[in-house]
Amino acid sequence: MKLLQIDDPREVITIGCRLLKLFGLGRSEKLKLLYWTQVVFYVVFSIIPRILVQIEDTVTLLRLGAELAFVSYLYSQILALYIRRKNLYLLVDMLQHCANKQYSATIDTFLIRSNATINKFSVTCCKYFFLMYILYCVMPPVVSTGVYFRNNMNLTAEGEEFIISSEMNLYYLDIRYNVLPYAFYTIIICLLTVTSASSLCIKDVMDVSVIKTTCLMFQVTAMQIRELKEYISQSQLNTVIESHRDTLLCAQSLQDTLNLSLLFQLTFCSAIWCLMLFYILLMGFDSRILNVVILLLIVTVETYTYCTLGTQLTDKV
Repeated sequence: MKLLQIDDPREVITIGCRLLKLFGLGRSEKLKLLYWTQVVFYVVFSIIPRILVQIEDTVTLLRLGAELAFVSYLYSQILALYIRRKNLYLLVDMLQHCANKQYSATIDTFLIRSNATINKFSVTCCKYFFLMYILYCVMPPVVSTGVYFRNNMNLTAEGEEFIISSEMNLYYLDIRYNVLPYAFYTIIICLLTVTSASSLCIKDVMDVSVIKTTCLMFQVTAMQIRELKEYISQSQLNTVIESHRDTLLCAQSLQDTLNLSLLFQLTFCSAIWCLMLFYILLMGFDSRILNVVILLLIVTVETYTYCTLGTQLTDKV
């Protein structure tokens, strides 16, 4: 697959930039029609239908609140990608400038090998999100197909509900018992999941890659310093000083790039945790919130990853 192929082993964050462009956020300043179409579609078919859901009990309130928090988190990160894209591309260019410098054979080998490991993570992350997309979109319709045939065979009994992957009121359509509205709902969910999975994948690939690559540049600078001999020329010293200065600039740009993303990450992770703990204390663990627990797990793992990588970056600096 050409999207995941790496042509130049020294090129940094290749896959992340490709995904960002595919999402409709290229480097040009032209109107991002594809991007804004997804933004509007997400509001119309994801946020508003959840607001229209009738709240009948505490379980529905807390479950819907957690889902709305997660959907708001996704929407915020989608908007943040648009706001952050210039800083992301600027940081990528700065890191690429550092990677293109002339180094010794030892450092060069280390740089290429480490960059290949970062690119491998990006490929793995893309495959993981693609697999999750397939499972999330395919499983409910497959199970609902069995429900449809059972309902047709038992015409006298009360019909079973189709499997709804996410609680919403799709503008008062009967998506639980009527096959045509359910088919429309399935198509909508598949399209929404493309946007959701793509935005999460791009955010994770880009953010993790820029943090890891910045850490890599600090390691390269440290190796340059260790290679300095007792008697060095002024040009060699200037080269190391310039390399260190450029790496520090990358670290500053990294902080500017991640500020908004981390703000949303920590805020919504805390909000979903509070809603889930309140529900569990009030009602006990219930299978009806299992899907929300999965969403909570996703956000928690992402937050833990940010904290771990931040600690690694601090150690390198």
